[in-house]
Amino acid sequence: MPSMALLDRHVRYVDLELNLRYRQTTSFAERRDVALAGLANLFLWLGWIRSGECFELAWADVTCLEPADGPQLDLPVGCGLVQLRLAPETKSDRGKRADVLLAYLTASGLCVGLWYHRARASCLHPDGPLFCHLTGGRWTSHYFRHTFLYPSLHRQRLAGDKMLAPFDGSSGNKLEGKFWSLHCYRRGSRSHVSRNGRFGAHRFRKATKDQVYEHARWSRSRSSEDIDVIYREWTPFDRVKITLYSH
Repeated sequence: MPSMALLDRHVRYVDLELNLRYRQTTSFAERRDVALAGLANLFLWLGWIRSGECFELAWADVTCLEPADGPQLDLPVGCGLVQLRLAPETKSDRGKRADVLLAYLTASGLCVGLWYHRARASCLHPDGPLFCHLTGGRWTSHYFRHTFLYPSLHRQRLAGDKMLAPFDGSSGNKLEGKFWSLHCYRRGSRSHVSRNGRFGAHRFRKATKDQVYEHARWSRSRSSEDIDVIYREWTPFDRVKITLYSH
């Protein structure tokens, strides 16, 4: 049975909590962990990447283009991006480029660029793995879920979240059992972009079928594609629109 899907409000709650913790703590170790957790939270939600892809990233696999430098990649001024290059075995067959492009700042205010710089500021090994403990060991899905995601979901439940209310810890109704995999991010975000919605004054834009296919890095036989799709080359701005406008 697949993991339940997170909702936008769950991920945003995690983001807000981590942001508050980052601002309040004076401990280097805690600030470093919180910065990495904030980055992972948005990589998983905006990038639709799997836990293994996320926690195997090295600093060399991540590139940040500042919003002021957007025109370098034919982006509008004020639109930056963060690029992720995944392991070779996860790459699509569509060329030598960054596999995942994320808007530096989404229209509704999720800022992966901010978390990138926070994590970079506490980086001890700029040529090493991105998500690692001070001792050097890599983060895992289990560590992230039990240290950051589950505690936040429990707090959200106690704060009155209607969707999480039934998961009171009784037999068969544990949060840990319902969201047993970080695939809850990928499923949740894929569902999120398929519908319109609001966050404050911002209205999410429904993603197109082609945007979903491109962003998800799904493979399909080229013989099944229309001729215009086979020869299509998406610009960075085309590829970043799904995270810019649908989140």
